[in-house]
Amino acid sequence: MKITGVAMMAAAIGTSVWAGSLPAGQSQVTVCMTGLPDAYVDKLAKATATKIFAGIGVKIQWRRGAKNCPTEAIFITFSDSTPASLHPGALAYARPYEGTHILVFYDRVSNTVASSIVPFLLGHVIAHEITHILQGVARHSDQGLMKPRWGAADYDEMARKPLPLTDQDVLLIYRGLQSREAHLSDTVIAAVNPASVPDSN
Repeated sequence: MKITGVAMMAAAIGTSVWAGSLPAGQSQVTVCMTGLPDAYVDKLAKATATKIFAGIGVKIQWRRGAKNCPTEAIFITFSDSTPASLHPGALAYARPYEGTHILVFYDRVSNTVASSIVPFLLGHVIAHEITHILQGVARHSDQGLMKPRWGAADYDEMARKPLPLTDQDVLLIYRGLQSREAHLSDTVIAAVNPASVPDSN
């Protein structure tokens, strides 16, 4: 993932875009964050990402740090001294095929926009990366939150409401969630009844 450019956005976040085409019920994803000491930025960034996912019926359960965090959770860590050679121009990156880890280059995020805007930009970056993890594939969309690079028009839209997820984005998120839930169920069954797992010898 590479998101670049200078952002101008406001705190207004809307969440009603996709409500008509969602599966019944609500999915929940646990996200554990560590390494972001600024409580104000932490709170507003989480609120921004939460509202983006609420718009497609996905609830984010936030936890601080890795201690006592479930193994199926998504783990987000932050770098505050990112080498210029590491994913040049990117604000963060995820490992969608591994399905667990996100690294946010917080120093780059905080240097991209005015300090009052940083929490909202960070919320969008986090939402973008969580989407990569949930979809389980390295892909981007031609428009909206999952574009590989945001431009001026995208930042103008962020000032009014969050960048939308495309229908394909939402479909892939729900397919990914079903896959994660199936994997978790298999893991629980194996833990409860080890005899149900075929012997590999």
